[in-house]
Order: sequence, then structure tokens, then C-alpha cells
Amino acid sequence: MADAVIYDSASIYLESCTSLKEKVVKIDAIINALLTIALAATENDNIDEYWLDSGQTKIKTKYRGASAIFVSIQNFEKLKSYYTNKINGYSMRLVDSRNFRIK
Repeated sequence: MADAVIYDSASIYLESCTSLKEKVVKIDAIINALLTIALAATENDNIDEYWLDSGQTKIKTKYRGASAIFVSIQNFEKLKSYYTNKINGYSMRLVDSRNFRIK
């Protein structure tokens, strides 16, 4: 059996993806791992690294504190939205102002 692949950063982990759907799934896994660490970081703000271990791959990343973790989560959410829009297409619905009731 082959050993697990260890990545030094999430960006290298995401570059290994072959499809956009795979990237979205991996970004979800990263966000879930960060949320778990953020929960612990809110208690004592001295968390400096996290591991994402999926069994086949491992990511090791260092953070300065809880605020850096929350910024990272927001950035991964934006990236996930970008890839989801690339997969599904981006659309918007324009509504005429006459359809709104103003009191």
C-alpha cells in the first residue's frame, strides 16, 4: 500500500485536482477542517497549525491565530463560489421596480 501524500499548503493540494467538481469537494474538506480548528482557536487563540487528513492525503498549514483562520475560511468560501459558478454558470435575475410594493 502506498504512503499518504503530504502537502505543505492547500494550494498545492488543489492544484492536484483534475476537475472543477473535485476542487469544490476538496475546498469543502479544507473549510470543514478550518472550522474545527477555528472552534478550538476561539477558546485560546494560540493555534498555529492544522492538519487535514483524508487518509490518502495530508495538508499541514500554519496560522498566526483565530483571525487568520477566519480570513482563510472566507477566502476559501469565495474560491468555492467561483468554482461552483464556473461549473453551473452564473446567472442573475433582473426585476422591474414595478414588481415591488413600496409603502
